[in-house]
Amino acid sequence: MKSHIRVIMAAALAGLSASAIAAEPAPLQFTDLGGVRSWKSGGDTTVFVKSKSDQWYRADMRETCMKYDTSKGINFITELDPETNHKVSKVIVERRICVVTSLKKVDSPDVK
Repeated sequence: MKSHIRVIMAAALAGLSASAIAAEPAPLQFTDLGGVRSWKSGGDTTVFVKSKSDQWYRADMRETCMKYDTSKGINFITELDPETNHKVSKVIVERRICVVTSLKKVDSPDVK
């Protein structure tokens, strides 16, 4: 009887954890923006992007991508990380790939 109760409790806890995880929204990715119309540098590790719907977003990166030559343009991509199976947005400048750690909606770019 005790083992039967343990199985039921384990199943209930597993279901609770799954629903708690499902309720947490996924992080915003470049693919969610519907395309990038323009961008502005916000410092070495920040770029502001304007979506095709004219909404601005602030992308913070782990690396210092924006210190490189951006005159030939930059690319915004979203890929599936093979280790975690989660989507990851990246900025590419001159063959350098910088991982986006945060992508958030803003009213306008706070360019330095």
